Amino acid sequence: MASKAYKIFFVSLHEIFISKMAKRIKVIKCPQCGSTKAKELRTDHYQCKSCYTEFFIDSDDINILHKYDSPLGDLNKVNTKRILAGIAIVVSIFIFFGVFSNLFLQKSSFDYAPPSLPVKIEEKEVVFWDRIHKFKGFANATDEGTILVIGTRETKKGYSVSDKKQSYYGIYQAVDGKEILVQPIRSLEETEISNTDVKLFENGDIYAIINKKKLFKLNRATYELEEIIFEALNFPDLAKGVYEIKFAYDGDGFKVVNELGKELYYYPIINKVFGEDMLYKMLPRKTPEARKKVAFQFTCNSDFFPDEKIQLIRYDYWQQIGYPTDIPHFAWTKDFGGSGIFTESSPYRKVLVLPYIAEMSRLISYRDFTPDRDYISGTVWAYDDSQVLISFKPSLSGNSIIQLLDAETAAIKWTKPADMDYLLSEDVVKVKGGYLFTANKESWLFNTQNKEGVYIKWEFDN
Repeated sequence: MASKAYKIFFVSLHEIFISKMAKRIKVIKCPQCGSTKAKELRTDHYQCKSCYTEFFIDSDDINILHKYDSPLGDLNKVNTKRILAGIAIVVSIFIFFGVFSNLFLQKSSFDYAPPSLPVKIEEKEVVFWDRIHKFKGFANATDEGTILVIGTRETKKGYSVSDKKQSYYGIYQAVDGKEILVQPIRSLEETEISNTDVKLFENGDIYAIINKKKLFKLNRATYELEEIIFEALNFPDLAKGVYEIKFAYDGDGFKVVNELGKELYYYPIINKVFGEDMLYKMLPRKTPEARKKVAFQFTCNSDFFPDEKIQLIRYDYWQQIGYPTDIPHFAWTKDFGGSGIFTESSPYRKVLVLPYIAEMSRLISYRDFTPDRDYISGTVWAYDDSQVLISFKPSLSGNSIIQLLDAETAAIKWTKPADMDYLLSEDVVKVKGGYLFTANKESWLFNTQNKEGVYIKWEFDN
């Protein structure tokens, strides 16, 4: 609408200016025919002698207005009306837009709200478990069921994951999965873990070997993981540097290969190092610290007597905590009375354990603990002087069973079908009120008093 009004206004002005400019002359000249012959009628009023057009001259002697009687005589009036109409339209448009703009600005002043500034959310760094290398149950200083985790962790910020991996260990409550602590392994912060082994010693100590190079001891009260520095133990053979560390096959010790390739056996409880020859000499030796101890073991299948059934053996031996130990293995075999070359016709005695093995393991006595029972296979999980925890298959088609027996009478205290994988665990430890089963990031804390258990499938924070 505004553009149309502007167009009318400027067209009218253009026509007026054209018509006016046509009359700007400096001599008395007929505006109609151009003749300079004119008759003066009165002051400043003339009539052309050629075409008889009447015209007059303004007082400035420049602008000449004329009157011509013809059909186009009302043209000037029309132009004037058009000019006035155009001006009125333009003024109306300006007034309208002015009022409208004022109302809009007033309304906007009430509705105005300052633009909110963008809020920058600070992305926090999150450290999470990348890989679990060891998942181990143990009893802490107050015998509560506890979980030790050793592995590598990574750092994540937003959707970005760092390539940097660090070695960590974590301590968790087995009863509810609550985290107690998670912290880096000192001296291994920048080292990625490739191999881990953990063992519980008879005195309750917990040791961890990482990457076959580093040895650590876990404090069960403070949960500090302290490194054992072999070079600082004041043993000349170990001061030459450690190439490889493994747990001794039996007993509470370590097999250590130094940088010169020499095999040594380190027993931290008694703080002694033995060569291989001295180790075998120490095995049968009874020390003043020895005490009679009960233990349990299932027999192995016999090559010489395959028809003999599997038995649960209760045996007594001389326990020497911290010293080299050889655990006896029971299987029906032939005792030929010595070493040498023997044939099927050579005389022998049918024995459950060879005399040499009985001597090296400091065996005192043994007996079939459950003579009236049948076992297809069996495992002894944990025992003490009062009770023994076993799992077994009573028949080929039958399911495995977990059972707690009295250590003196073999009376059954409770039985539970091992119908869940975690009940056939990698590891079982005795804790306050019962036992803690752990295997493959699963745990089952079983209370032998109320016969209730707590099962957790550990997800951690990865």
